[in-house]
Amino acid sequence: MTCIRTLAIATLALVAVSACGKKDAAPAADTTVAMTPPPPPAPTVSALELGRHLGANKRVTDTTSTFAPRDTFYLAVMTENTAPGASLTAKWNFQTGQLVDSTTQAVAAPDAASPVSVTEFHLVKPKGWPVGTYKVEVWLDGASKGMREFAVRK
Repeated sequence: MTCIRTLAIATLALVAVSACGKKDAAPAADTTVAMTPPPPPAPTVSALELGRHLGANKRVTDTTSTFAPRDTFYLAVMTENTAPGASLTAKWNFQTGQLVDSTTQAVAAPDAASPVSVTEFHLVKPKGWPVGTYKVEVWLDGASKGMREFAVRK
């Protein structure tokens, strides 16, 4: 009978230990949140350079706001975050509001070393520009992004 009693106690102990064992944790609720990527940065015109000469990188090498009548007007437009197919327009006006020139071109692709694109515009008049004040306004995809005023003096 001791054997049966020992066997009964051992069985009860085994059942008790099994009942007290750690239960498997319930699976965690799915906490994955669908992440939407942030919107791309807005396209911007970061700088306008006006001058008489351009360097190999299409940047103005001698910025100025005063020109001689026979000078060529150079405008370098620096843009960032523009989409392929974006366009720039340069509208050049004389002091009376008369439109001298309006040119639209595709934004230049940035080079590998910089995220900044440089797009160049220029105006030349072999017989010379009238003396007076001028302005050039830059438009990126139809939105005005900046303006520079300058003068032609003898």
